[in-house]
Amino acid sequence: MVLDKVRFLSDQRTIMFNNKQTNTMKKAIQNRIDAINDMLPIVEKHEIATGNLCTTMADSTHASYVILTKPIEVRNQFVYIHEDKGYHAYGFEKRYNVNKTDGFGSVDQLKYDLSIIKRAFNKLIKKQQ
Repeated sequence: MVLDKVRFLSDQRTIMFNNKQTNTMKKAIQNRIDAINDMLPIVEKHEIATGNLCTTMADSTHASYVILTKPIEVRNQFVYIHEDKGYHAYGFEKRYNVNKTDGFGSVDQLKYDLSIIKRAFNKLIKKQQ
């Protein structure tokens, strides 16, 4: 395999191998995943103690629950969000591909869903204080 070209774009590393583009995960996405995983035990503890669940009004008329069963996992180019699939659950995709640019399971959808999770967690933690 011949290396055609290597270039760096801001904080995203792009490598070209035989005209095939491979993206590594942006630092901002990894930081957001780490922040959510750090907040998860606090949110779970609060949900058990008070009975209040994380909710969001994103993309719906009624409140949807944001309940993660496990921390968000990163494996190579894939990001896995494990959600409780209840009746009023938000309905995140199970697997996101960082190399996919548009559509379901893409990096744009991942950014949007991570922002929904983080906002819901912050809202519950702020309500706790």
